[in-house]
Amino acid sequence: MRTKTLMMGSMLAVACGGTPGARPNDMSAAAHEGAAEQHESLATTHAGQFDPSAAATSRDCAGKPGAGPCWTVGKNPTAGHSNEADEHRKMAADHRSASKALRDVETNACAGLAEADRDSSPFEHRDDVLGVEELRAKPPLPKGAVTGPVEGASVTIRAVPGLTKEYLQRLVTCHSARNATMGHGMPEMAFCPLAVKGATATVDSAGGGFRVDIKGDTPQASDEIARRARALTAGK
Repeated sequence: MRTKTLMMGSMLAVACGGTPGARPNDMSAAAHEGAAEQHESLATTHAGQFDPSAAATSRDCAGKPGAGPCWTVGKNPTAGHSNEADEHRKMAADHRSASKALRDVETNACAGLAEADRDSSPFEHRDDVLGVEELRAKPPLPKGAVTGPVEGASVTIRAVPGLTKEYLQRLVTCHSARNATMGHGMPEMAFCPLAVKGATATVDSAGGGFRVDIKGDTPQASDEIARRARALTAGK
């Protein structure tokens, strides 16, 4: 399952056609679809300004002293619009591909899970959160450092009836994929460590429960994951 999770992350990290902002994780699936529509609209505008019959022209400067050279004005003065239309069509296609990649990963990751589990984060069940610890980098440490920098958080969840390590791994993978599809900006998910952009999670058995290790891909993401995880047990 860890391999499957890493494969999904790799799929979403691949750039789509080199278009800036068109990597799957650059924005939500809906935002990619909106960007595709904008580029299609621009392509239509430029295509309408292209006249394939436009001929090359020259300045009418014969016999006019001081008029300067009679330069030819290109083979087709509207050719640039055709090139722009093609470029915007390509960018639209790249954004559509990114949106499809996000939705395909979510569909595959969430297949076979109970509907209620697909719709709610596993960390929403705070009564079943047994404990939280910060994850810190292991030695060797930076010179002068007493402890390693924060890499994320480890959340231990109770082994409630019917919950297995495999099911919980599928569940956190599903929610990571869903958060990527939605764009990580959902206010209703502000409590969930999995909803931090760049978060990855693995599950292992831990005594009477399961330990979910969640790591960020940047120091800022790691700190936010740790903050959200600590809040899960606040007041207990």
